[in-house]
Amino acid sequence: MPEPSLKNSIITWLKEYPYWMQYAGSVLFEGSTVTKDLTDYTYQLFLEDSQLVAPSIERIEIEFVEESEQVNLFGSLKINEVKEISGVNALATGQVINISDQLTIIYGGNGSGKSGYIRMLNTAFKGRGDKEILPNVFEPSSTGQPSCIFTFQSDGEPFDLKFPEERTNEAFTRFSVFDTQCVKVHLENENSLMITLGGFELFNKIINLFEGLEQRLFSDIAAYKGTNDFIPLFQNNNEIQQVVIGLGADTDIEKLNELANYTETDFVRYEELVVNRSRLSALNIPQHILEQQALQNQLIVFKQDLENHLLAFSEEKIKSVYDEISSYNYYHTLSIQQGIASLRNFPIPEIGTKQWSHFIFAGKEYADHIDRSRGEGNSYPVENSQCLFCPQPLTTKENSLITTYWNFLQSEAETKVNSISPQLGSIATAIHSLKPLVFDETISLFNYINNINPALALTWKEIIVSIEQNKKNSLTNITAQNEEQPVIIISNALTEFDPVTEEIQNAIAELSIKNPTAEIALIDIEIKYLLDKSLLNKMLDKIMVFIDGQKWARIAGRKTGAFRTNAVTTKQGELFALHITEKYTQTFNAECIKLNAPGVVNITQRNVKGKTLRKLQVANHEANKILSEGEQKAICLADFLTEMQLNPGNKGIIFDDPVTSLDHERRERIAKRLAEEALKRQVIVFTHDIGLLLHLQFIAEDTTDLVASVTSIRKQGGKIGVVHPTLPWIAQKVKDRIGYLRNALVRLKKIESEGTEDEYIAAAKSWYGLLREAWERAVEERLFKGVVERYAPGVQTNRLKKLFITDQMLKDIDTGMTESSKWVHDSAAVLNPQIPDTSKAEADLTFFDAFARICVAA
Repeated sequence: MPEPSLKNSIITWLKEYPYWMQYAGSVLFEGSTVTKDLTDYTYQLFLEDSQLVAPSIERIEIEFVEESEQVNLFGSLKINEVKEISGVNALATGQVINISDQLTIIYGGNGSGKSGYIRMLNTAFKGRGDKEILPNVFEPSSTGQPSCIFTFQSDGEPFDLKFPEERTNEAFTRFSVFDTQCVKVHLENENSLMITLGGFELFNKIINLFEGLEQRLFSDIAAYKGTNDFIPLFQNNNEIQQVVIGLGADTDIEKLNELANYTETDFVRYEELVVNRSRLSALNIPQHILEQQALQNQLIVFKQDLENHLLAFSEEKIKSVYDEISSYNYYHTLSIQQGIASLRNFPIPEIGTKQWSHFIFAGKEYADHIDRSRGEGNSYPVENSQCLFCPQPLTTKENSLITTYWNFLQSEAETKVNSISPQLGSIATAIHSLKPLVFDETISLFNYINNINPALALTWKEIIVSIEQNKKNSLTNITAQNEEQPVIIISNALTEFDPVTEEIQNAIAELSIKNPTAEIALIDIEIKYLLDKSLLNKMLDKIMVFIDGQKWARIAGRKTGAFRTNAVTTKQGELFALHITEKYTQTFNAECIKLNAPGVVNITQRNVKGKTLRKLQVANHEANKILSEGEQKAICLADFLTEMQLNPGNKGIIFDDPVTSLDHERRERIAKRLAEEALKRQVIVFTHDIGLLLHLQFIAEDTTDLVASVTSIRKQGGKIGVVHPTLPWIAQKVKDRIGYLRNALVRLKKIESEGTEDEYIAAAKSWYGLLREAWERAVEERLFKGVVERYAPGVQTNRLKKLFITDQMLKDIDTGMTESSKWVHDSAAVLNPQIPDTSKAEADLTFFDAFARICVAA
């Protein structure tokens, strides 16, 4: 039983899918593209088939139209013209290339602009070659986008398509380009097939559709899942908050409804709690406790400060101060008496006063400091010493006076004075450092004690005043070194404040027992719970919508596997292997034989995302690392032509120099192969190879029903890419050369009438040289009927039967060659031959034209 066709195999595969896939497949199979409307409609069907939404679309029965043979895609599409090229390299604008229905040969030498045309065609049509199009780099203002107009014709009237504006038109997919760069791509890369085989394009369409559907589904899943915006509304740490945080597809709906059941009983309870809380809060007991604690802290600090003062003015402390002052005065008086006795011989004012004693003591310290700093080991004064105050030399008398001062200071009485004085200073400093005491109506502690024990408050108010006065009197006595100011001994003890301390502590304890904070906290918890319950009740409908969305998103998430492309790619690979691989290998091998390409190349393939990638290898190595340059070119041509053989959608192929790097034998094979292909589809050949040009012309002439058109691309007047309907002289046939010589004769006549003699001679010799070449081409083309021709790979013996040679033909050839040859070669100066005028030249051309009319081509 024969294998089913590709389309029927795909139909069988599609029928295994749900309705949504069958519908989309049937629409895409009939040539539609993946549009937004198709994606939207298919997505709705998918949701219904997946039970994600309720059915709403009336469904029709899908009828797949099976076939037994492949259909001819796009009718008899062909290219008529390529015109209005602009923005491509430096190509001249306004050029038109006419394309033959079968074989079009376009000749262009190096630098003629041929590559620019090929790049445009590579970009417009299917091609793996050079698509890098630059504007005219020699004209900075040339920045326009590359553009072109193609005139196509199918079964109806010709129609124009603008490139790139209308590049998406199906017509641009029906032609393929092969250039030199394709060789590298074919050999080094993994390539997908440029084949439009009734059905394979469906797989890419389905993958594109899947991508759109998957994007829609993920978008809806995200929208349905959303975010849990209810969490910020429930900030109290309770059971309701935990349920709200965990809202999702797995939420216990029964428990949720129970928590949200806010009854009349709940409302009454809430009102009771609010009233109780207000009553407890009005007591403001916490504030009272804080006030009592503040009094307690004030009393503690007050007692500490007071204790420091009481210690400073205890009976023992006061007595010790008096004793120090008495000792100071006793020894001071004694030192004065002793000092005066030793200093009677010196007239010193205010001797014995306190100020005088301080002066002497300071002088001694200064002198000792100087001695220590000098390190001389002597005691001031010594011989030749100077006065400490006026730096004048001291006499023996002054030295004696200073020495007496020092002795005075070293006396026992003065030493006692000097030791007691610092002690009195320390006592005074300690008294100064005592913190001032305030205990009157200006502080809250006094007012509190005065309320509970007025006598105690009054007593200690007076004591504080006495203490502050003691501080002043003590400092005055110490400064004056006397006992004139009274200092009172305080006998009261701090224990008198113990009842106050106990009173405060009892008050705090009683208030703490009455403190409703804990009760209020419990009430607050219950109030918040009831408020959350009420809110949950109000938000329940929205929450249920959210939960339903979570459930929908979960179910939908499990359906995303419907859009995985693995199955599509696998099926594409299976059908490719069934309908293409074997045929491809057979066709490729046949093409290799036709092109004399090595038969050691293997085709490896793999499937990826709706495409089948293939690669040419030799013994598991890249073919370009094994084969010669010529073999590589032949293999790549075979691969390209194989694609075209298996692609019924292809309507034309375009080649750029397909015989570069090939020998004459393979060049002839390729020429024959291209001519053969031109009988099936349009073949356009760009070439700078004269040999290939002539091969194709010869083959076309000998092939029935094969029509070949020949044109050329030239560089002219500083412009490149200029299209000429005729070939350059070297490739022209006799008929074209006659026309060329007629045009050149017009220019020759102008030189004859306007130019110098030397200019005319040079031009005439050149013209006659071309006439001689025309006679030579006539011998090949007309006399021998192309049996033997230059550039031809061999002798065309099959044309011998067309030979018809007369004596007159041979005589005319001899005459024409003689007349044209004599003016080509340089003559001896003594001969001074007269160059023919244009009348003679015109007659010689007429003679050649008459010969050509009689001796016709095969």
